[in-house]
Amino acid sequence: MSIRKPRYSISQAILHAVAIAFCAFTTIPFVLTIMVSISGESSVIKNGYSIFPENFSLNAYRLIFSGDEIWKGYMVSITVTAIGTGLGLLLSAMLANTMARQKVKYRNGIALFIFITMIFSAGLVPWYIFVTKYLHLKDTLAALILPMLINPFHVFLIRNYFKSLPQALIESAEMEGAGPFYVFMKIMLPLSTPIIATVALFYSLAYWNDWGLALWLIDNRELYPLQFILFKIQSMINYMSTQGNLVSGNQALPTETAQMAMVLVTIGPIILVYPFIQRYFVKGIMIGAVKG
Repeated sequence: MSIRKPRYSISQAILHAVAIAFCAFTTIPFVLTIMVSISGESSVIKNGYSIFPENFSLNAYRLIFSGDEIWKGYMVSITVTAIGTGLGLLLSAMLANTMARQKVKYRNGIALFIFITMIFSAGLVPWYIFVTKYLHLKDTLAALILPMLINPFHVFLIRNYFKSLPQALIESAEMEGAGPFYVFMKIMLPLSTPIIATVALFYSLAYWNDWGLALWLIDNRELYPLQFILFKIQSMINYMSTQGNLVSGNQALPTETAQMAMVLVTIGPIILVYPFIQRYFVKGIMIGAVKG
């Protein structure tokens, strides 16, 4: 008895070719960023961006890591991202759980109040006065965490996912004597791993990439996050380039290469974290956005 091998159809070949082309289109820019960051500034200005650098140079990285300020910025950003993501995720999940429970009397009113904040805001000046004069967050680590602690969009994502869970399971746990906190910690959260991982990614990206809060609320150099330090370095490079200043001799400031190096310095930790949660991302965002 002969076993017929599956034929490789034309449609499969086309799908594979499209997939390979898509992977190339997403990979080549990242490779190009790496190559430009280790290229000489003069060769980039003369020949443009190239995957095969003409001159190898680490001047951009030497400029960025010339002092210890960048390492302090890394520690501040890691601390803010870890604390902000953990607290924001916990508070958002607790608030979403309250709105998803049928027994909560004013859950729709709470949802309406949160929804209004997605559409209207008090404005930058009232917000700044409230944060600095009443909350006294100026030049504190909390100034980089509290203003972004709860995102209404993330709350609704988690709420919609909670509403998609079987209510019979929750009711049976309550009949066995389980309290609200036990149900939330032991039933709701373990069953909501996809949406929790998705929202955790959203929070971590928001905290890691933020530099506006530091610009408005932080004057202490010891509390500068990584993104704000890189913003200052880039501003300094642009200013010195416009003034025609040189680093040494005829060596130009690494303007273009420094931009690419800053991209790699910034996305390094995110690349390390994303593979562990990307498998939950699509499922979490689809269910959280559609259900309810």
